[in-house]
Amino acid sequence: MDLLWWKEKRLRTVWRVKKDGRTSFLVGTAHFSPYPFKKSLTRIIKPFTTVLFEGPLDQESMARVVEYGRRGEDFPSLDDALEPGAVKELNRQLSLRLKASVTSAGSDFDILYRTPSNLLKSLTQGVRPWLGFFSIWSTLLNWKYSMDVEAYKIAQKLKKRIEYLETIEDQLSALDGIPFERIVNFLNRIDHWNVYREMFLQAFLSGDLERFASMTGEFPTRCESIVARRDPVFFKRIKAFSEQESVVAFVGVIHIPGIRKMFLEEGYTVAREEA
Repeated sequence: MDLLWWKEKRLRTVWRVKKDGRTSFLVGTAHFSPYPFKKSLTRIIKPFTTVLFEGPLDQESMARVVEYGRRGEDFPSLDDALEPGAVKELNRQLSLRLKASVTSAGSDFDILYRTPSNLLKSLTQGVRPWLGFFSIWSTLLNWKYSMDVEAYKIAQKLKKRIEYLETIEDQLSALDGIPFERIVNFLNRIDHWNVYREMFLQAFLSGDLERFASMTGEFPTRCESIVARRDPVFFKRIKAFSEQESVVAFVGVIHIPGIRKMFLEEGYTVAREEA
């Protein structure tokens, strides 16, 4: 029996895209989420033959991203660039998270005393800044779900045709383009993260794009490399597929405003749905 059913939320970041009698769906995803969306995602994916994702999500491709991110010897160290107060607070919170994970796993508490005294440095030293940031962010969030991966596994299980809007090389290039200063500034504001996390979650769950865009402006990935340069690429690829058949496309929710605007400019009807 699935004991997580009660945690599932309705998905409100879904848009119906229609033109010339053909209807496709555009879904804004959260790359990290405290909730599963299995039921909603299954309902969305079932009617379609082809499912589109930003980029490859198989284990081999994901491992390649991590391996690339670990080759950061020539990049500046986040640990050295952060304010002393932020370093202290990040280490404190990382230590608390480690203790919680060890306790929940029933492991020997001696493990705690064998861990590095500077956990932040252990996550950021010798890696590319974006991997260091995502390692810290995902560890402190402790949100166990990824809508992209969840949808990908459902599409696989339903034997759907899976296509990608970009290559791994495209993704890695975009990640390398995240400004170092944006990552540092966000990490320095660790004292605002609890409020930010709750605002982020509520904006996503409500499907309020304007609120979501306005309150995530300082997040490191809200930059030209990740959003402005990729939105037109995603739009063109989704449009090309949708002109051949009805499809469902999954992209990070931050891409929805730009892609939605481009579809409207091309004469499509774009209306929000709920799954």
